[in-house]
Amino acid sequence: MARREALILLAAATGRPQAGWLAHPDDVVPAGAAARLKQWVRRRRRTRVPIPLLTGRREFMGLSLVMRRGVFVPRPETEGLVERVEAWLARPGTGSPARIIEPCTGSGAIAVALARRAGARVIATDRSLPAVRLARLNARRQGVGRLVAVHHGNLLAGTGWAGRRGVDVVVANPPYIRAVDRVRLPPEVRRHDPAAALFAGPDGLGIVRRLAPAAAACLRPGGLLALEIGHGQGRGAKRLLAGGAWRGARVEHDLAGRERYLLATRTPSHSAPDRRDPTGGGPHPPLRTRGTVDKVWS
Repeated sequence: MARREALILLAAATGRPQAGWLAHPDDVVPAGAAARLKQWVRRRRRTRVPIPLLTGRREFMGLSLVMRRGVFVPRPETEGLVERVEAWLARPGTGSPARIIEPCTGSGAIAVALARRAGARVIATDRSLPAVRLARLNARRQGVGRLVAVHHGNLLAGTGWAGRRGVDVVVANPPYIRAVDRVRLPPEVRRHDPAAALFAGPDGLGIVRRLAPAAAACLRPGGLLALEIGHGQGRGAKRLLAGGAWRGARVEHDLAGRERYLLATRTPSHSAPDRRDPTGGGPHPPLRTRGTVDKVWS
């Protein structure tokens, strides 16, 4: 086991920060923590279970999020997606608080981070009920339950914003792995991440192909689409945004130099965006979730 992994497990087992063990490496590990650490190491070696599923925690953008089996574990690369959305929101003239929709939320990492760090109001969706429950839990634990509403649904369906053109950002880390690449995945991913959160058809762009037009129907003119994609998918992903709905489509790279982020803005329109809350009356029915949108976007 790598030293870095051992340090993470040691800190989680003892409840003591990694820096403390680095500063005092000769300190004695309490018996109970030592037994827990030994059990985790055995499980890690035997089953290759990801460390966040052993410890039940994942650090993401400085936040300690709860992790559970059956829900996709957020990766460090996705922090770069959040940082790009934050930079876009920080531009002069951008309205506040921002209205964001995040489909494929999984553990809620992106939604919770943007609510905590940027004060954004977010509707997050996922078609997995375990993911919805976990995302709601993480929003509450991070103190942003009033800013994040998590809805059980597929992509943008049921959010109440189709055709409204009043959303500032649609951001997502959707499934983007090609089906044929399943056998090449490391055991930590292949055995432990849910398949529905990984695979997206023959070219890996099946979800992006459906999400792009749905996002165009709810983003305000000039609003941002920010998606995580796989390396080698940049050209195909940009082609999906060709046409009148998008401008400035570009692919940016992660810290490892790999294609990772697809960014584009909604073209201007002569029709004015609708900034009303979809639950505040009018022709659109209210969205009923445990964290209702009227509490988030009012």
